[in-house]
Amino acid sequence: MTTNIKQLFISTLGLIILGGGAVKAQEVPEVLANKLSATLDSMWLLIDNKSLSAAMQFNDNAVWEDAAGYSILTPEVEVTTAHKYEIGSITKTLTGACVLQLVDEGILHLDDSVFTWLDPIPFVDSTITIRQLLQHKSGLYEVLSNADLQPTLLLDQDSIWQAKDVINTFIQAPYDEPGSTWSYCNTGYFMLGMIIEAATGNPFYEEIRNRFLDPLALSSIGIPSFETYTGPIAHVWLDITGDGVTDDAHFFYYNWLSLNSAVAAAGGYYATPEDITRWMRSYLRGDLHSPAILTEAETTVTAPGLPGTYGLGLIAKTFLGYQVYGHGGDLAYSANSWYFPEFDLSITVMNNDAEIISWDLEPVTIALFQTYLDYQATLSIPQQTTSIAVEISPNPFVNQLNLTVNAMAPIADIQFTIFNLMGQSVFSQQLAAIEPGEQQIQISVPDQLPIGAYMIVVESNQQVIYSDKLIKQ
Repeated sequence: MTTNIKQLFISTLGLIILGGGAVKAQEVPEVLANKLSATLDSMWLLIDNKSLSAAMQFNDNAVWEDAAGYSILTPEVEVTTAHKYEIGSITKTLTGACVLQLVDEGILHLDDSVFTWLDPIPFVDSTITIRQLLQHKSGLYEVLSNADLQPTLLLDQDSIWQAKDVINTFIQAPYDEPGSTWSYCNTGYFMLGMIIEAATGNPFYEEIRNRFLDPLALSSIGIPSFETYTGPIAHVWLDITGDGVTDDAHFFYYNWLSLNSAVAAAGGYYATPEDITRWMRSYLRGDLHSPAILTEAETTVTAPGLPGTYGLGLIAKTFLGYQVYGHGGDLAYSANSWYFPEFDLSITVMNNDAEIISWDLEPVTIALFQTYLDYQATLSIPQQTTSIAVEISPNPFVNQLNLTVNAMAPIADIQFTIFNLMGQSVFSQQLAAIEPGEQQIQISVPDQLPIGAYMIVVESNQQVIYSDKLIKQ
């Protein structure tokens, strides 16, 4: 791969692996970075919690990140952008995305009955579908609300629980008929993790790692109960003595393996804000799924009691009048992560103080977004001109692409290449010389190219003249 293409992949994927390290695409302008950091500091003082850590990824793939506050109070240890936080139900975006990718591949279907993939489970209606699990419309009992769950998990804190054991031990009669009402239900996501395992033969967390975390180099995202995981971890502050005062509960909480393994596919992951904001943008701008499946994910229903509507593992709402998609998470820690389609921008905020819930972090997200809008309003962006214009259709495609090339001068050397998301060339073709004016070129792509997301690059004399995402269906 030429140097130009390497740089293009840095720009497109946000990072690539070179010499074992992550290389960022662009630097955030210093003025904007300083303004965002000042906003974060102000919001930390306003909220008055132990710490805030935040990250934003912009449409040029640049990432801003900063942190304010403390992991430990005595002796004082300030948080840094390297500290990892428990992300709670943001985990559902990983589990949901994995299920949806299996649907894209034709392995699963959204309207499959759960018992197409699982053995019968007490109190689980055989007509419940994968779609209903993803959308919290299964009617199932919420096993995490069972009064016996926490005392049981405390009896043997070092035990590792599997999803089937959590469900079989704590499930009770359903709340309602499948599809009749919306009710937030972690039980359904435990079952989705089991379905991933039944469909692939691999633990759900291995599928998530192999499909998303390793290819996108999201090295801080992991599930400590089931994977080797290293710090630094932002200490969680939680009232563990019942005296109304939050304590540094890190060693108790992080090592409470029975709880951390029990929540698993519904809420068991840790990460830095930077990697989660990269994840959310990669997922929700369409890098990982077909447009049809992403549309399914973003099609929402009314969600009583939730500040927003709910799709397939996604919450939809508006900030400052703009549509956003993402998720919040609460499990002693709290976090929010949102993607703004109109700006191709993602924002993630995390907190380590149990007195603050994820919805309390929304003002931080809004303040950071407003800071970005204010900065953009000060810019004057000149129009760009080019001597060649390229358009590609259809996208998604099956096995043939049409290139419309409009050149102002003759071009003798044009290379057309398709790369996978790891930056590997999977198809390449040298094109005939281009004369001035508009020309149509048809390119046949081999049928054996797997369905999924790719990147298309057109080069002239080893200079990139066109690039875009491409979906094979």
